[in-house]
Amino acid sequence: MILVDTNIPLRLVQIDHPHRQIALDALQVLTLRDQEQFAVAPQSLYEMYVVCTRPAEVNGFGLTSQQAGAEIAVARTLFELLPETPQFYPIWEGLIAKYAVVGKRAHDLRLVALMIQHRVAKLLTFNDADFRRFTEIEPLSPFDVVAIP
Repeated sequence: MILVDTNIPLRLVQIDHPHRQIALDALQVLTLRDQEQFAVAPQSLYEMYVVCTRPAEVNGFGLTSQQAGAEIAVARTLFELLPETPQFYPIWEGLIAKYAVVGKRAHDLRLVALMIQHRVAKLLTFNDADFRRFTEIEPLSPFDVVAIP
């Protein structure tokens, strides 16, 4: 099982984005070569909704609520939703203390905590450098998966 970061389903929504095909290719390589399955965090679906409905002039997609809901429904068919259970928060809190994370990076640690909770070791993300310091997981860049420098 591999967790996908928010940027993976977002690239799938953006038909004209240059990284869309790379995301698709990475998912295909990991599925065919490694027989991997993919999951998504509730946090990533929330973030996806925010980006989809935010106006284009402020770095969003400018979709309606209904359009964003449809895109999230598609993501839910592609990726298993991993729930946050009561064990989630203490894991996150421990990671915050271990890595002394502050600010927005605390959101990244939510994904790491969910991965630990569900024993998911790999994260597919275009922001792999943001996750390299967390030794509990292995971040995978779609570029590396498809062998694009």
